[in-house]
Amino acid sequence: MMRFLVVACALFAAACVPRGDAARCDLLATHEVAFTAPDATDTITAQTIGPSCDRAIGLYVIRDSQGFPIWSWSAPLTHRFGEVFGAEDTEHVQNFVDRWAQASLSTTQAAPAFDALAQGASTLDQLTYGDIRARDLPMLCHYSGTGTEVCIFWEPAAGGAGLLLERDVVEEAQ
Repeated sequence: MMRFLVVACALFAAACVPRGDAARCDLLATHEVAFTAPDATDTITAQTIGPSCDRAIGLYVIRDSQGFPIWSWSAPLTHRFGEVFGAEDTEHVQNFVDRWAQASLSTTQAAPAFDALAQGASTLDQLTYGDIRARDLPMLCHYSGTGTEVCIFWEPAAGGAGLLLERDVVEEAQ
């Protein structure tokens, strides 16, 4: 039985080792923000993980000043941003990741009124959305696809972040 476990562990470990000459697309950018409080040092980490840049997953994580994750978002890059990255296009992807880590900060009062939202833009009901908007809570928005962004809010009483809305945006040329 012990020999079986040793062999099984060795096979499992070997499966995790990258194979071949293909360059991986494991890229990272971090940015500090004051999201949870005006004087907080929270950190945004935007990264890609994949066997190549055309097959990478995008991962977006916000951690509070103590390092605890308070928000995460992930998706295959091609599903959300299109087929814009070549297999070995690490410079282009790194530029994207650097820009992606630069979120916009405001407050929930800057969010559109519930009646102005597109169908399905928020998973919240009108009463809850209106309450969060009226309380003027911290709001952080980051790109979640080509021409779209996700906006989250910080609820200090609960010590957590929540999804407020996803909306279309006009992207600025770089």
